[in-house]
Amino acid sequence: MEITRRVHEQDDSPAFVETGAEEGAKRTIYAAAALSLVAALVHLWATPGHLEEWWGYGAFMLGAALAQGAFVAALFSFRPESGLAQRFYVAAIAGNLAIVLLYLATRTVGIPFFGPHAGEVESPGLLDMSSTVAEMRVIIALVTLLGGRLRGGIVTVLLVVGAGIWALRLTGLLT
Repeated sequence: MEITRRVHEQDDSPAFVETGAEEGAKRTIYAAAALSLVAALVHLWATPGHLEEWWGYGAFMLGAALAQGAFVAALFSFRPESGLAQRFYVAAIAGNLAIVLLYLATRTVGIPFFGPHAGEVESPGLLDMSSTVAEMRVIIALVTLLGGRLRGGIVTVLLVVGAGIWALRLTGLLT
């Protein structure tokens, strides 16, 4: 974040102040970091139980925890307005959206593709729902940090995904 420098009138010592937009972006980054840390810790907590079911389920949980934890560390490495940060936010939105969609699938149509429980529908629980809500909030926070045209494109994609989920639900394909 670009910080502007201001000199105190009384003593001429330098002080650094942030603009309102910069302060808002900073708070958003801290919120996204905290929410991602919550999701990472839930995935880490769930890893041993999933490993008992099948190594692939445990590996996914551990991978999600590590990715979400690494996101927290990396989030503070970029100036929010930089092109690299914008690409990082898009990648993080995609990753969190993929986890949310997988959660939705496992709770409605069943565990996709692999493992001994493929096709079985899991019951939602308080912790996993908390993690999913945190991931959705991370997505929202990151969308607010995106630049104009990029933000518009991502919002359009999210709306199309949401409309698609509702269409599947209303047609009975998603129960």
